[in-house]
Amino acid sequence: MILTKKPTRLFRHFAEYIVKVGLKQTIVRFSELAHAIVSSSTTYGAGSLTGDWVSDMKTTPVFYEYVRYYRTGDPCLLDFLYTFLNFGKKLDYVDESFNTVAFRDWQGIENKLRSWKYDEDDLTCLSKVLSCLLPPLSFEDFRPKFGPGSVSERGVYGRIGKIQSFRYDRLIDRFFFHGHLGKYSMGVESGLAPSRIIPDCSAWSPGNDTERIARLRFVPKNLKVARSICMEPSTLMYFQQGVLRELLRVMGTSPFRHFIDIKDQSRNRQLSLYGSYTGDIDTIDLSAASDSVSMYLVDRIFPASYRIAFRVTRSHSCYGPDESVIRLEKFAPMGSALCFPTQCLIFASICIYAACLYVFEHYSVDASFNEWMTDENIRYVTTLFGRTTGSSTFHPLAVYGDDICVDSKLTQTVMAILSRTGFSVNEAKSFTASQSFRESCGGFYLCGNDITPVLFRVRGVRRRLTANHVASQVQLANSLYKKRRYNTASYLRRCLNEWGGEELPLPYVSDDRWFGHLCVKPHNSHLRSRDNSDLQRKEYRVWTISYDSRESGAHILDALDNYEYMRWWSSRAGEMSEVSKASVSRHDTSGSRIRWRWIPAYQ
Repeated sequence: MILTKKPTRLFRHFAEYIVKVGLKQTIVRFSELAHAIVSSSTTYGAGSLTGDWVSDMKTTPVFYEYVRYYRTGDPCLLDFLYTFLNFGKKLDYVDESFNTVAFRDWQGIENKLRSWKYDEDDLTCLSKVLSCLLPPLSFEDFRPKFGPGSVSERGVYGRIGKIQSFRYDRLIDRFFFHGHLGKYSMGVESGLAPSRIIPDCSAWSPGNDTERIARLRFVPKNLKVARSICMEPSTLMYFQQGVLRELLRVMGTSPFRHFIDIKDQSRNRQLSLYGSYTGDIDTIDLSAASDSVSMYLVDRIFPASYRIAFRVTRSHSCYGPDESVIRLEKFAPMGSALCFPTQCLIFASICIYAACLYVFEHYSVDASFNEWMTDENIRYVTTLFGRTTGSSTFHPLAVYGDDICVDSKLTQTVMAILSRTGFSVNEAKSFTASQSFRESCGGFYLCGNDITPVLFRVRGVRRRLTANHVASQVQLANSLYKKRRYNTASYLRRCLNEWGGEELPLPYVSDDRWFGHLCVKPHNSHLRSRDNSDLQRKEYRVWTISYDSRESGAHILDALDNYEYMRWWSSRAGEMSEVSKASVSRHDTSGSRIRWRWIPAYQ
C-alpha cells in the first residue's frame, strides 16, 4: 500500500504531538483510539464494518488515512492505522508509582480470595469434570530440574548458583521419597539412587531446610500498569519442574489435549481469525487471572494426586516490597512452573461445564443436573467440541492461559461461571457477539483480516549498547520489514550503525530464524570477508550475540557433576548401565554480550 503522506512526515508530526502532550499521555491516548476504532466494528449484516466514527482522530497525524479507511473499509489502511496507534504501547517505560498501584491491587485480590464464597454446585461440577477427564499423576519416572527463571535467594544466578542454594525440604522428602532420602537416609536400600534425583546430595539432610517463601516483584506491563511476578525458592523451582513434566504428560494423554497446547499459541490465533468473520467463536480475556486462582478452589476441584503434588511444591508465603512476609491465599503466583497449566485446566473445565449446562437445558432430561453429570455424559459433551470449525455441535475450544476461545453459544454461561469462581472478565479485551474484531495470544483480527500491530519492544540503551538492545531492535526491524514498513525498518537499522561504528555490521539473511537483517536477496558485500584456509571456507566478520561463561570453583564441581549425571540419566530412561558417565560442563553462563566473530558465508 502506498500512503498519501510520507512516513517521515507522519513520524515528524508524531514527535510534535508527543512534545505538546507528553510521551505517556500520547501513547495511552493513541492506544485508546485504536481500541475505539475496532471495538465498535460489527460483522456482516449487523451494522457498519468500520464501526462508529471516532471524532478524536482529528487531532492525530493519521486523520487523513482514518477518513479513507472509514469510507472504504480497506484492511490495509486499518493495518497501518492500528500499528501506528499502538506502536509505542510496549515502550521500555519505568514509573515507580506503578509498583505502588500494582501492590495495592495485588493485596486487593488476596483480600478478595480470603473472603470469597464459592457456589457449591460449581465446585461439585468442576470437580466431576476434572476427575473424569484427568488420569492420576504418577511419579514413577520423576525427573525434576532447574528452570530458567530467577529464584528468591539473593545473589543466586545460573545453574551453579541454584545448585549451591539447594536445600532440604521435609514435605518434598516425605511425599516423593517417603523420607528415605533425607530423614531415614535409606535411599539406596529402597532402590532410590540419590545421584539420579538430587543435584547436591550433601545438602539433602534435615537441619538444612529451605524457606518456602517466594519473593514478590513488579515489572512494567505497559505505559499504564505494572504486573506482579514471584521468584520461587530454588528447591521448590527444582521439584515444580518435575511435577510440571508429569502434568504435561498427563494432559497430553487426556481429552484436554484437544483444547490446551502450552507449547503452541497458533490454535488460539486461528480460532480468533475464524471468529472475526463468522461471529461463531468469541475471545474472552481475564484480569489478573494468575493471582485469582485460589488454593481453596484448587483443593476443591482437583483430584487428590494433583492436590498433594501442588501443595507439596507450593510456596505458602512471599516477601513483599518491604521484606515483610505475606501469607498467600492464591494457589501459585506468576513465576511458579505450575501456575500456567493449572489455570489452563481450570478455564477449560469451566468451558466444558458450560457446555454440559447447554446440552442439559436444550434436551429434555428426567433428572436433576447433578444426577445427569455422570462420567459418561461429560465425556460425551467433550466430543461435541469440533476438531475443525463447523464440524460438530460446538465450535472448537482453545485455552492458553487466560486467553479463551469458545463457541459463542456458551460465552455468557462461561462468563457467569468465571465470575462466580472469583475471576474478573476484562470486558474491554473480550470480544463477543456481533463484533467483527477478535484478539487472542497476541493476534488481532478484523473481519478475517490480520491486523496484528508491530509493537516497539526495544530495550533502552543506557550507558552502552547491550545484547538485549541489539536483539530486540533487529527483531523489530525484521517485523516491520515483513509488514512492508520498509522506511521504518531501514531507520532502525541505521540506528545500529551509529552505535556499531561501521556500516551495517550485521549480516543480511533470507530467513529470520538466523540472526541478522531480513532481506529477500541478501548480498552482504558490506561486510569484511576473508578466506579461511584451515577450514576451506569464506567467512564474514559480523556482530553476534554470545553468552559469557564463568568457570566454577573446585568446591562446586562435585555437585555440578551430580546434577549433570542426573540430567543424563533422565535422557536415557530405561538403561541400567552404571558405568557410563555424563560429559560435564564446568562453565555457567553469566550473561549475554555483543562480540565480533568470523562466521561462514550467508547464502
